[in-house]
Amino acid sequence: MNRWLPTRELIASFLAQVQPAQSHLLLIGCSAGWMLPTPWLMRFKRIDVYDIDPLVPFLFGLRHGKALKAQGVTLHFHRQDAIAGLPSLLLQHPDACLWFDNVLGQVGFRLGDEDMAERQLGQLKTMLKGRAWGSLHDVYSGPIDPEMPLPSYQTVQWKRLDDMPEDAARVAMDLEQRSHAEAAQLLLTKVNAKGVWHDHSTQTVFASNTPTVMLPWAFKPHYWHWLQAAWIKP
Repeated sequence: MNRWLPTRELIASFLAQVQPAQSHLLLIGCSAGWMLPTPWLMRFKRIDVYDIDPLVPFLFGLRHGKALKAQGVTLHFHRQDAIAGLPSLLLQHPDACLWFDNVLGQVGFRLGDEDMAERQLGQLKTMLKGRAWGSLHDVYSGPIDPEMPLPSYQTVQWKRLDDMPEDAARVAMDLEQRSHAEAAQLLLTKVNAKGVWHDHSTQTVFASNTPTVMLPWAFKPHYWHWLQAAWIKP
């Protein structure tokens, strides 16, 4: 997991700026919580953890449990598909905020249909309207050129525009206010992408023009991901 450390630090830096007013968190798809900073979790009084993996209570507890218990944070584990059951969870916990922890990018694999995944993921922002929520998820993943120097671990700002205006923003070398297709080309260039990269069908998770942060992740040698993160205030 040392390879993941730079990305974990970028995530911790992003979440340090996220300060929800809510004291109750619904944490969805976190697995063992590898990518989550314990200090951010400590700001809540209650955390309900939802994941289909039966080992989550043990592994998540091993990583974060001691510090959270010392802080007085209560943990409640639920083995269920929280995305499929989200309407019910929102009714059960009307005052909680939500964090989707690197799970939405896997919906396409679970459904086996990328178009269906994009439609389902696109409904989240409507379903969560009026709630404080955020997500970290895969946008692209694929091989990088092993002959090139390793890419830098720098975040990139991006607001997706569905219709790009014909102006200077189109040729700017940052990702601020770019269409999904144009952003893809620049992101892949930044990490020396090679071969075929996978689009995780998450482009509709956040509304167009939402300020987001793109984070590079060296998932394994010569195979990287671009993660996207944002926090939506009610």
